[in-house]
Amino acid sequence: MRDLKIVHVGAGSFGWTPHLYGNIFGSEPLRNSELVMFDLNPEPLELTSAFARKMKEVSGFGTTITVTSDQEAAFADADFVLVTITTGGLRAMAPDLTIPEKYGITMTVGDTGGPCGLVRALRGVPVFLQMAQAMERLCPNAWMLNASNPLCALTRVVNKETSIRALGVCHGVRNRVRMLADFFKCPYELCHFVNTGIDHCSWFTELVMDGRPAGDILTEMGIEEWLKLGPEEAKAHPTLGPMEHFRCGLMLWPLVGAMPAIGDRHLTEFFPWFQRRGGIEKYGLVRTSVEDRAKGYADGRARMERMVSGEDPLPAFTSEKAMDNMAGWMIALCGGMVVEDNLNAPNTGQVPQLPEGAIVETRGILDGTGVHCLTSPLTPQLEAILRPYVMREEMTVEAALEGSFEKALAVLMLDPLLADLTDARPMLEEMLAATKEWLPQFS
Repeated sequence: MRDLKIVHVGAGSFGWTPHLYGNIFGSEPLRNSELVMFDLNPEPLELTSAFARKMKEVSGFGTTITVTSDQEAAFADADFVLVTITTGGLRAMAPDLTIPEKYGITMTVGDTGGPCGLVRALRGVPVFLQMAQAMERLCPNAWMLNASNPLCALTRVVNKETSIRALGVCHGVRNRVRMLADFFKCPYELCHFVNTGIDHCSWFTELVMDGRPAGDILTEMGIEEWLKLGPEEAKAHPTLGPMEHFRCGLMLWPLVGAMPAIGDRHLTEFFPWFQRRGGIEKYGLVRTSVEDRAKGYADGRARMERMVSGEDPLPAFTSEKAMDNMAGWMIALCGGMVVEDNLNAPNTGQVPQLPEGAIVETRGILDGTGVHCLTSPLTPQLEAILRPYVMREEMTVEAALEGSFEKALAVLMLDPLLADLTDARPMLEEMLAATKEWLPQFS
């Protein structure tokens, strides 16, 4: 396999960089590739690039590491562009979460659905379009692998508006299967599943553990009685306690005809009753506040400083078992091997009930000819839930591109998390005003 030029957009990230570079420097076919670390903020690149050079030194790879804040130089002749960014960062996310709270909407994460996901997409869509247009000029045959949220909307605009091929990368389903394998004491290789849906609202329509349906095993373990317990009792349960972070999704299992393939923090943002009237406390949901994220940023920076100094060990060098196997995807798409993984890709019929071109989440095969997704139909109940969301997402992309307040307002008015129709306009006006420096198209 030829050596690749790999561009990491958002390389100043202290959260993404460690495990991503562990994946890259743990993948032998990439040992002589060029890694371009690109970030518009050069300050954190000083530390993250020192970390990358430490990884190179320990791995023994011949990787060329280039650090830049020049997009033209970064993208020129690239083979892959990996994106891990948040437009506006923590400063933009704070009003995303606090303003909806004034209108009775309390979000657990706020990066995909509801008013938070809407405004985050309005900020990010133009940025992704600009990157993809630059790629058309500078590296027209490159793939974009996007791990940024809201993942579906940002991946959709690239495929919709440009010739660049973009895939969405999310470790949620992969981590869920590994957790279930541990819980059922089943080797990962003997876990067989079909998942379908969209990012952060993905479902197992088939899930078999060493030849036995997972649902049958859970029923024998007393799942029905466990679901009636309060959050503290459920957490303390001697056998089912480890399932506490998937409890809300399991409550929905008999209603939607599929088991949850993602944790409750994300999944419940698609179902308003979990977020309203004290639902956060009632169901024992864990919120990720801006303060939590700021602490995570500071902790990540401190941890990276310790790894660079040698005080802490470097992250594991991992290949196909990585949290996100972007290295494996790159090698596969260049014909170096065949990879099967969970991925977010344009719908070409793999989820027949959803619109063509929408970004959907299923399993797929990656090889030198491209991406081949497993056909994974939704249950009728899931279609009723997801089709309106996908249609609102398409309107969100249009609103972001056109700078259309009215289209964005329509999306918010149709969102099931909205408690009172009269709240939509003042809430959206306030949210756009609070992050206007990243929303020039609405000025």
